[in-house]
Amino acid sequence: MIDVNKEFWYAVKVFYDRVPAMIPFLVNDNIQYYIPMHVAETTKEGLPTYTERPLIPSLIFIRCAVSYFSTLKSTFGDKFQVYSHIETKQPQPIPEHEMNAFMLVTSAKDKGLELLDPSFDYRIGDRVRVIDGMFKGAEGYVRRIKGRKRLIVAIEGVAVVVTSYIPQAFLERL
Repeated sequence: MIDVNKEFWYAVKVFYDRVPAMIPFLVNDNIQYYIPMHVAETTKEGLPTYTERPLIPSLIFIRCAVSYFSTLKSTFGDKFQVYSHIETKQPQPIPEHEMNAFMLVTSAKDKGLELLDPSFDYRIGDRVRVIDGMFKGAEGYVRRIKGRKRLIVAIEGVAVVVTSYIPQAFLERL
């Protein structure tokens, strides 16, 4: 049973691309949030341009007590859905270490960062901690993808991301 007054991270799907509309409301209520971003390359007039975009459209992570969702419901109605446990249908808190690793990896602005299908079996491979480089401190699984050793970090049932190549010397097996 979840303590309704204790704060945890939760993944929230916001429908109709209304994440920007939700942000001022969260700021006003002093609620911590995180939107994973990436740098997208496009070509304009033959020249590459780079813009920062959400890595996962319509997804926001919110750190709050589960009771806060009733406040969101009164403002946003059915325009959002909290990722919930499959069996209990209760909002599924994200373990702190998973969220910290996910934020570390997705905030590094790594051009090689890729989003994988959440059903991807990421637990194949060695569990590691990165001890040097831009992802220092992140924990996840290392696996060869497209012929290169890459770190896989996941939030169970929500998102799986894979980094660019990480040298073996930067990894510590757990």
